[in-house]
Amino acid sequence: MVMGSCDTKLECSLLGDLLEMAMKHKDNICQCLSSTKIPAFTSILTKIQVLGANDAIKFDKIVTNIRNGYNPTTGIFTAPVAGVYQFSYTVMSRDGKRLVVYLSHNNIKQQSTWLLGSIHDTGTTNIILNLKKGDQVAVKSHGSYTVHSNSDLFSSFSGYLIAQ
Repeated sequence: MVMGSCDTKLECSLLGDLLEMAMKHKDNICQCLSSTKIPAFTSILTKIQVLGANDAIKFDKIVTNIRNGYNPTTGIFTAPVAGVYQFSYTVMSRDGKRLVVYLSHNNIKQQSTWLLGSIHDTGTTNIILNLKKGDQVAVKSHGSYTVHSNSDLFSSFSGYLIAQ
């Protein structure tokens, strides 16, 4: 056992300083969004889709659509909040047919996928974009092409917020 004397004023002062520092630090801690507030979606194409030039692919089977940013009727994702988003898509061409699609951000081509083979081909693209609230992202056809899919669900489109 150690014997000694303590200065209670000093102890109270140190405790007060520690509490003040902790409260200041609390404001600087990352305030992460809960999983129900992070915009995220995955939608899958369930059937063959014939497209014209600049038509959006309407991935019709929603797997996830947190914050309802993706509209399967239009094939367009509209950012519900500003931030940095990651998007990916996979498309399959018809047997031996060419397929050229691109990812569109506010109707500006960002990245393309070109497929032509003797069998069904698939192509996948990933991209990170800085979006403002209301910005729109879609996978569009470069010309008159057909995207293949069926009950095996070969073609999909996904995106999610990675930072605000």
